[in-house]
Amino acid sequence: MDLRGWVRFLKSVNPNGLVNAAFNPDFHRLEPDNSFWISIRRQSNGEVVACICDRLIETDDYLEEQQSMRLYYGDHVAEQGAERLELAQPRSAFPDVKGKIGHHGGLWVSETERHNGLAWLLCRLTRAMTLERSPDVEWHCGNTLSHVEARGLPKNTYGYTGSDLMYNGWFHLTKQHQKMFMTSINQEEMMLQIAEDLSLVEVNAKKQVRDVVSAARERQSDAPVLAVMAG
Repeated sequence: MDLRGWVRFLKSVNPNGLVNAAFNPDFHRLEPDNSFWISIRRQSNGEVVACICDRLIETDDYLEEQQSMRLYYGDHVAEQGAERLELAQPRSAFPDVKGKIGHHGGLWVSETERHNGLAWLLCRLTRAMTLERSPDVEWHCGNTLSHVEARGLPKNTYGYTGSDLMYNGWFHLTKQHQKMFMTSINQEEMMLQIAEDLSLVEVNAKKQVRDVVSAARERQSDAPVLAVMAG
């Protein structure tokens, strides 16, 4: 429940890497009532091989939280010198995300464990835990960059139903030009996804996570069938 532990871990595995300011307690009040992170550890020695974090946001305008950079720096936007983001598309191109929102980020998987389905698993665990902790959460969202979008990961791995180009320009956090997408999934879609996931896990109970991921991608078009199977 301590996001400072996530910050310390990321700095330990990549001292020169970027720490997503949206989940940094230096800029936000991140406490057990509004945030958490998950780590997957190797059973033999306790080594962390993957992690992700999540925070609860309550707002009348999630897009404005991003444009204003409050999502990243909270009340410290001015002192950080972050400029307002200009949308790459009209506001009408985006879903009307507001209310209670789970915002995920900080996904990291060890090179030794990539392509084993851990990113797929962690994103879904995070959504399930968000709903368990706050059943009235209306959306789950995140951000992704163009090289991730180009591989189709936001939808076929992270499980979002929407991925919309939000910004195309100099981004203060990374100190370089970025094409950034806003990913989203609403509560109804989350509940259906959980039903699909549970049925897939049940059908593939003796297989590895990567095999469940393969089955999920093969049967994306059979969502209503999977929901019925899950009851």
